[in-house]
Amino acid sequence: MPVPELLAAGAPFLTEPAPPEIIDPPQYSVAWVILAVLCALLITGLILGTLKITRAIEKRIAYRDRPSDVENIKAEFLRAVNDIADRHEAGEIEAREGHHELTGVMRRFVRRTTGHDVTSQDMATLTADPRTRAVGELISALYEPDFAMASDAELRDSVRRAREVIRRWS
Repeated sequence: MPVPELLAAGAPFLTEPAPPEIIDPPQYSVAWVILAVLCALLITGLILGTLKITRAIEKRIAYRDRPSDVENIKAEFLRAVNDIADRHEAGEIEAREGHHELTGVMRRFVRRTTGHDVTSQDMATLTADPRTRAVGELISALYEPDFAMASDAELRDSVRRAREVIRRWS
């Protein structure tokens, strides 16, 4: 294979290489630093915005799901009724005294939920009002074991009925 003439004649690109020269590194622009700071601010803003929005949503859900005042009152009076049943089961109170306390609890329940003082209303008035009819019927059923010298009514059944009335209350 013949050698090209340029190579054979000692072309200038085959001469001694130029001495090494120190080249300064390229200088970065301030624009890159500003861009990095803006990106960090943007990411921080997105994270904080997301947290604020999700917390607001969770707060709304929590307030929406919390029990209403009526539900809190129902829970309070269900505990009072359960306390009467527990004390009767433990032998601390008799059935007659339990029925008497249950009547008072139910009257206080109506007063707290409706605002009407029914602590001294008679049965006809309680059963005539549609809002208090269920409590009036329960109290009329509680009067016989409450005031009779002897009764076949079980406190357990009266407590069960009182719980049903409280749970259905609107």
